Amino acid sequence: MPRPTIVEIPLEEQARMRAELRRARYGYLLALHLLLLCAAGQTPSEVARVLFCSRSSVYRIVRAYRAGTLIFEEACEQSPRQRRRRLTPSLKRSVLALLKAAPRALGWCRTRWSCAALATELQIRRGIEVSAETIRSWLHEFGWEWQRAKVAAKDDDPDRVTKLARIRLAFEHLCAGAALFFADELDINLLPKIGYQWMLKGEQVEVMTPGTNEKR
Repeated sequence: MPRPTIVEIPLEEQARMRAELRRARYGYLLALHLLLLCAAGQTPSEVARVLFCSRSSVYRIVRAYRAGTLIFEEACEQSPRQRRRRLTPSLKRSVLALLKAAPRALGWCRTRWSCAALATELQIRRGIEVSAETIRSWLHEFGWEWQRAKVAAKDDDPDRVTKLARIRLAFEHLCAGAALFFADELDINLLPKIGYQWMLKGEQVEVMTPGTNEKR
């Protein structure tokens, strides 16, 4: 009778975890782990099962090691900061979560995210040091772009539907020879300063007008 597992993980979550593991150990880390297990007497099938890789990868790395063509010293000398710059699924989720949150909600005295601010917030929350240019390349990879927001009028008139219905009724029941005229009024509002910010391609952020003036 098979022993019960000590943790139940959905298959989709397992797939995401394996993908992040493979991305994090890409290059020399898998080779080091694999060779040490082989040196400890594990069979290729056992190594492949433990490391979630294929047996062909085991044979390929062992063959390269025996032939002296496996080079990982240069990669081993990389600093932890350089290795962290690789974008993992969890890191991508963290960056996207920051983009969707208002900077003021996280204690910033600003209304829009910059690459430098995102890098600083990422270091505070995840302890990961990346440059603003790295953040910029990630955002382009996510499909975000730096563009200007647009102003959207604030319509808070409670009688809007009634007024429009009355206008349509008058227009649709004009008598022969009658003409319809309209008069409008102008309010001068202090519009917010509209600048550039990061937003998803194909979507433009709307900044509502103040709407504090009342029309009489």
